[in-house]
Amino acid sequence: MVLRDSNANALILRNFIDFSTKTNQYFITNLLRTVPDIFDEIECMGEAKSKVNAIEGLKLVKRRFKTNNIDISYILILTARGYKFRNITDRVFLCEEKAIFPSFESFPPVKPKMAQDFEIKTAILNGVVESFEMESDEIAQIVIESISELLERSYGVRYTGRFLSINEWIELKEKEGKWLDGSFKLGHQSLAPEIFGKILVLQARGWYLQEIPEKFKGNDYLLVKG
Repeated sequence: MVLRDSNANALILRNFIDFSTKTNQYFITNLLRTVPDIFDEIECMGEAKSKVNAIEGLKLVKRRFKTNNIDISYILILTARGYKFRNITDRVFLCEEKAIFPSFESFPPVKPKMAQDFEIKTAILNGVVESFEMESDEIAQIVIESISELLERSYGVRYTGRFLSINEWIELKEKEGKWLDGSFKLGHQSLAPEIFGKILVLQARGWYLQEIPEKFKGNDYLLVKG
């Protein structure tokens, strides 16, 4: 669990979803106002053994700085993109190590609602954090295997269809399915909250979807690297 308070986790998830298509510089600029000591290029050149995972890093940040939920959301988005926590002499830093700097298409500012249950929102956020150390292609494969309307890209095929953000796709699915018994029911599928966490990490890394129209059975989609 990211935080012990499920209400706070719900707010962090909300901000993660709403701001995940902003640039890295947007988050750094805002965090420099609230937790400026978290960025230090010299300290980030230290030994690799000082690295800690996202959950431990957040605990250290909350211990040293007066952070709010939006600060934590911004830090998590940077962490999703490859920034790493380092703990050096009881100080914590957020370091750019092979970070991703996605550039996003001009998508409308859609904000899917997600589940109303705060425990489910916490499970989605846990799915986000659990994916931080995974390569994007690995996450994409898990998501494709879990959601039947997401297709593997075939070599040499030229696809047509509109592009849409992952937020747009989630909003469309919310009109077709519903959260029930701790999972999202979509047709004959039952999707675990963690799958939504994984696809939200892909969005934060610049991925989006291409719609493949099917005249009779509905639409399929391709996951596209940003």
